[in-house]
Amino acid sequence: MELTERQQTIIKMLKETSPMTGETIATRLNLSVPTIRGDLRLLTAVEILDARPKVGYVYRGEQQVGLNYGELYEKQIADIMQTPVTIRDNATLAEAVSKLFLDDVGSLYVVDQDGKLVGLMSRKDLLRASFNNNNAESMLVSVIMTRMPNIVTVTADMTLVSVGKLLLKHMVDSLPIVDKQDSSKLVGRITKNRIFQYFIEQG
Repeated sequence: MELTERQQTIIKMLKETSPMTGETIATRLNLSVPTIRGDLRLLTAVEILDARPKVGYVYRGEQQVGLNYGELYEKQIADIMQTPVTIRDNATLAEAVSKLFLDDVGSLYVVDQDGKLVGLMSRKDLLRASFNNNNAESMLVSVIMTRMPNIVTVTADMTLVSVGKLLLKHMVDSLPIVDKQDSSKLVGRITKNRIFQYFIEQG
């Protein structure tokens, strides 16, 4: 695995001084803690660092890394994709809020009567609409959703690294996976958490 320059700097800092809290590391890098959180998670997952509660991060040693990261990053998302959580476009805002929280997801994929993907509704969209509407029983999902083709979609043959870059670029928690020949045919979903879970499992 080729570590980024920032990750290498974090390792060097912890080689020289351990333990060190995330706040201290971020301060020395002139960055915020959320900015380096992904770096710390990765370095901990591959056991270069050890995270100790109420103590901080400790350098363990780079000899711990034994994964084939080229193969890991190039893995197709077809192998780890999840079942999409959908809702009909004629459902009400109240139904969407209920489904969103019962299924504990960040986004609902909106489909028409034929099951074709026609839109997406995020948790932020729902909350914003709820605050601006006093009658959640009457407003329809189709009014609030982001419509196709203004939705970023991916296909099952795309790699973890390419999909991960899209998730970061568009600052979303999940992306709908569609059929390569028919972008309206929904086949799955991929989330930041699922990718992170997979990395941890492989580590």
